[in-house]
Amino acid sequence: MRTHFEPEQSNEFEAAKELFIRRCSVWAGEQQLTVDPFILDAALDFRHYSVDGRLGFWTVDLVRAFLLDWIPRQVSVSADDAADIPDMLLTMLRYLHHTALDDPTGDALPDIETAIAATAGDTFRQAMSDERNFGIAKFWAMRAITSGIDPTDEVAMRRFADSARAGRVEHDDAILNDIVTRHLRGDGGPPARACSQLPVSLPPEHELAAMAEDNRLVRQLRALTDWVGAGRALTATGQLKLVDARELIELLGTGDTVDPVVGGRVWRTKSSTELAGLILVVEWAKKLRLIRVVKNRLVRVAKSQPLLRASLALWTAAFNTFNELADAVVQPRVYGHAPGMLHDVFDEAVPDVLNTIYGMPAPVPVKRLAESVWLSCQAAFGLDDEDEDEDESQQSIWRQTVEADLRRMLRILAEAGGVEQAIGPADPMFLEDLSGSDGSDGLDGCDDLDANDFAASLQSISTGLPPDARERLRAALAPDAGPVETVALSHLGTHAVRVRLLAEGRYMPLVGELTDTDPARLLGMIAQHYTPETGREEILRWLAAHGGEEAGLDSLLDAVRSCSFRHRAAAMLDALCTAQPDRTALLQRLRSDAALGSIAVQFLVEDEELDPDSLTERESLLAVTEQLIQLLEIAGPDAVRESFAQASSSDMRDLFGALLGSGHPDATGLDELRRLVVEPLQHRGNRRPARKRPSRSVRSVRPKR
Repeated sequence: MRTHFEPEQSNEFEAAKELFIRRCSVWAGEQQLTVDPFILDAALDFRHYSVDGRLGFWTVDLVRAFLLDWIPRQVSVSADDAADIPDMLLTMLRYLHHTALDDPTGDALPDIETAIAATAGDTFRQAMSDERNFGIAKFWAMRAITSGIDPTDEVAMRRFADSARAGRVEHDDAILNDIVTRHLRGDGGPPARACSQLPVSLPPEHELAAMAEDNRLVRQLRALTDWVGAGRALTATGQLKLVDARELIELLGTGDTVDPVVGGRVWRTKSSTELAGLILVVEWAKKLRLIRVVKNRLVRVAKSQPLLRASLALWTAAFNTFNELADAVVQPRVYGHAPGMLHDVFDEAVPDVLNTIYGMPAPVPVKRLAESVWLSCQAAFGLDDEDEDEDESQQSIWRQTVEADLRRMLRILAEAGGVEQAIGPADPMFLEDLSGSDGSDGLDGCDDLDANDFAASLQSISTGLPPDARERLRAALAPDAGPVETVALSHLGTHAVRVRLLAEGRYMPLVGELTDTDPARLLGMIAQHYTPETGREEILRWLAAHGGEEAGLDSLLDAVRSCSFRHRAAAMLDALCTAQPDRTALLQRLRSDAALGSIAVQFLVEDEELDPDSLTERESLLAVTEQLIQLLEIAGPDAVRESFAQASSSDMRDLFGALLGSGHPDATGLDELRRLVVEPLQHRGNRRPARKRPSRSVRSVRPKR
């Protein structure tokens, strides 16, 4: 089964929950453990409605959040009735581990077991008993239960609600006010789901540290901090003295010119504030708390020494503080004038632009970024391309000014070593999603990443681009339009963005981080979160670390064979075969494999490497059985039963007899097919005969990756 679904994939998620709860409950019974399907459902909802949505990803902090925050807020049961919930959560997490559905980037099971043991008992009981932890609905539900009312009795609950509105139900007003205030602030609600990110490849950390050690910005920050020393006096207005500024320009290499000569005339520099490059470095150091102003003196911050010594940490902190430097990068907006529009959205635009560039397989055209940033500015200032109050030429000037500020921002980041700028042809992928006219530009979705469609991974800074913006982009990025300015993150920039997004709770796959993972979890992660290219690289790294291709490949195939879920096994095998030099050769080798043959045949037919009419009777029967078991897993029993809606009883009897006796290797799947599909259909009575039998051809049930 899949362990990650986008928010809009509610049907798929519900089917996966049903499958998981059914299988976990059976396993728990075999282990003589007690588990409540309601708690399993709650735990899966807790992870699905989260920033990253990974059902198998659990940490000590997430366990504590679920038991001490989510359950007390959401589940309307008394502390006594909830006493077994920590143990039930542990049972679920052990089942995740047993089936290799747990995310290997989460905390180890022994650490989680320790955390649950520490949370259970008095700590959990206290959290469940404290009304201040309740949500509004639970607060009143528990009041009703305390009053002896069954919350499932609609009539009684309506009478109770009337009494509560009339003020006849005893409660603590202060606690209720706190709950309502928290609710209105949005505290405790489900976080917004973040868009999925493509895996990235990075050099080892020691190489990144060496890059940071040689980085221009790192050298400037260290040199400035050393120069400040015990303290430097500022002017009466709190600025660097001009004499000090002259010294620092040379020391830091900021590129500023004092008393520049323009048109044969010397323009006297009257203040250090005119030296943009120097001021940027000084303000950057202030934001990082390397230096600060005390009594009109610039002084070093003593606690900054550990950061100054760690080059990679210093670089990362500096890069991720850039969005706080609007005043030093772009001009503030003057009312009624265009300059500085980007200034007002700078703190949001910078991370959004960098998030958009992150992980892209080709440099992004700056024009593409500029249109989305302009859209953000329009939204921030309540503008509209068709606004009658502003003529078209004025908006065009404003848009061009925003683009100029964006280019300055990117130039500064390039000088700092965070991005790489180039001039060249735009990759065709940046034109592929601009052909429509519905205002959807491909930058606004959070759909599951399609391994064969990198354009689907583009993220918006705002919403869909309007038709005129799409027309401008089609013209600017056309193959015959000539070279364009492009931008990509450097290795250091990619590292810094990844660190920031990880801190926000995002899942940021990194090629190589699964090298020490066992085969089942390796392939499970690759099948769901990697592209063919990054999946191939991850598998090659794993093979190199585990005895080479021959021995390692057998281990990976064994992991697929032992997978408890056929749809997941198919996705794992698909990822593994795609990573091989000859996908078809491996599938042909597996055609006679007892455990994987039916999946291999399915893929060979889909790849048009095998004619369905050439299948043996046994292969065809196994293939149909495989399809139905996978359909049962991904869509549920109703979907399978519906596929036989027009079949006669005799046809179904013959077919089901053949399917259940096919010898398919998935005994669990066959048993579920019998209990959940065959037996209910046999009890429904005769339907109008349909003479057409299900096709022998192998239809696609290819797992989504």
